[in-house]
Amino acid sequence: MIRYGVYTTAAHGTVQRYRCRSCGTTMSDQTESLHFFAKRRLPLRAVTNAFCGGASLREIAGRYRVSPMAVQNAVLRLGRQAMAAQLQLLAHMNPGKAVVFDGLRSFVTSQDYPCDVTTVVDRRGETILTMTHTIATRGGRMTETQKRRTSRKYKRWRPKRGRFRRDISLLVSELWDYLRPDGEVGVRVDTDEQPIYAYVIANHPVVRHFARADLFTHRTTPGSAVRTIENPLFPVNYVDRLVRHRVKEHMRETIAFGRNATLQMHRAWLFAWDHNMRREYRVRRPEEGVHAGQGTVPDRTIQVIRRQFFR
Repeated sequence: MIRYGVYTTAAHGTVQRYRCRSCGTTMSDQTESLHFFAKRRLPLRAVTNAFCGGASLREIAGRYRVSPMAVQNAVLRLGRQAMAAQLQLLAHMNPGKAVVFDGLRSFVTSQDYPCDVTTVVDRRGETILTMTHTIATRGGRMTETQKRRTSRKYKRWRPKRGRFRRDISLLVSELWDYLRPDGEVGVRVDTDEQPIYAYVIANHPVVRHFARADLFTHRTTPGSAVRTIENPLFPVNYVDRLVRHRVKEHMRETIAFGRNATLQMHRAWLFAWDHNMRREYRVRRPEEGVHAGQGTVPDRTIQVIRRQFFR
């Protein structure tokens, strides 16, 4: 690779170009940058800290005097980077023996389209392993005005029946990327008493295989149980509480809300990266490291992923 001139942009200033000695392909410092093709260069570290600290996109935009779409573009780039970092993290993860999963109820575009963000959490360090997103129809008691409004909306687009069950089936199929039963020690999955969870888990072929050998256990806990650390669902309840606290669109009675399901999951994955690899496992005992380092991933690997993230 040799230097091959420069070019100037309003957003990035002078950018160095290069040419490959072998094939003649050209590239620049921007080619592998998170700022590639961005019209506004934002401080991505500061944007991440603000977003994961509970700021809305519009609030961050006002802070840096840019449009909310510029901040949304930056968060999308960071979300894709977070997904890549998650794959790298899982590739170095030691297999576990117990996971917990449950759904966080929120909404997208309006409360007429509630959604469930189902999260799988490793029991050892409350590490987020994977997530799925399901849009549902509005339930419960509604006024006549609300019924007419939802009827008009559902004529335009209505979530397909059975979608939640299919999404949970996909989630259960991914569990074996993290759980490793052996001949002596089985694995356990904890959920609440949602009947779809029990149905999908009981009918999954891999679950049946391990259950016949007494290497798989599905334990259910009522959702009304006290949410203390003794609760088997504590890891996922803990993560759900942090999502409510740190991601503006999932806060109770907030004026900020998700307007696109795909973008909503990009932001969820950015939260997951911050939770797994940057937040202390216990706030009062920071010397214990981050969530992903609790007997799950070597500390050196976490440091490498963190160092590469904004590059």
